[in-house]
Amino acid sequence: MKRFFLLLILAAGLCACGTAARYGRGPESSVLEALPGEGIVEAVNYPSSEPRLTQRRMLVYLPKDYYKDTLKRYPVFYLFHGARGNEKTWVDSADVFHRLDSLRAGGLAKDFILVMPNMNRYANDKDYNNGRCLRAMPAFWTQTGEMERYFRQDVVGFVDRRYRTVPTKEGRAIAGMSNGGLQAVYLSANNPQTYGYVGLMSPYTQATMAAKYHRDVYKGLAWKLDEQFAIPPKEYVIYIGKTDFFRPHIEFFHRRLKRHGYPHDFVLAEGGHEWYNWIDFYEDFCKRIFQ
Repeated sequence: MKRFFLLLILAAGLCACGTAARYGRGPESSVLEALPGEGIVEAVNYPSSEPRLTQRRMLVYLPKDYYKDTLKRYPVFYLFHGARGNEKTWVDSADVFHRLDSLRAGGLAKDFILVMPNMNRYANDKDYNNGRCLRAMPAFWTQTGEMERYFRQDVVGFVDRRYRTVPTKEGRAIAGMSNGGLQAVYLSANNPQTYGYVGLMSPYTQATMAAKYHRDVYKGLAWKLDEQFAIPPKEYVIYIGKTDFFRPHIEFFHRRLKRHGYPHDFVLAEGGHEWYNWIDFYEDFCKRIFQ
């Protein structure tokens, strides 16, 4: 518990200083403007099941031939932002469309649908305010499980209905950085038959104290991992930088998985809790999924 609070204090300090300019930066341009890339970008509003929140928005990047070959189905990669971000953060901070295009051109990544949802917690429609970004500590501390609780039906269900997906465990990947990595931990553990590929990029894997009141989402990670790894994901990858302030905790989580014999990869990179690492992690994970 002491380690948890020390890491949180350190994370808060880093988010408040100059490093924050690079950490979890939110969008700087309109989500509806034309975005470059060989594929097709769609900004999609979808109904929300959360109390007092009518709808949310996601960015969807479709393969360039999606609307030409109307019979082909595609797997889906759900990619989460961190604290201080929203559905556009990966586009503005990591140029994910061009990077994915380059991987595909080199034969290093398969064709799949990339979905970037807004993963923040909002109290109501007014609070949502067009998908606004939250400050780091409110985003990290106000974990009520609302987004995780309804994600399977609201986001995955909506995507499967709207697009030609491969609606199986083997046809879905989930990954996130920092706070989004924590959400990927619990979403994949709570839905062991839903995601065949899991990527954790500089995550913290223990929910905050606020989450203890939302036990349906956050309780019992140990036995949920048992169920998740009874038929293991095809890929379960943990990424962390050598100087990342979450490294001690993540190495503890890695040893825990290893002790139980849960198959996974642990990738230790140079550097810290920074976008240059998350970009590399994203590209590596894109190479691994749906192969």
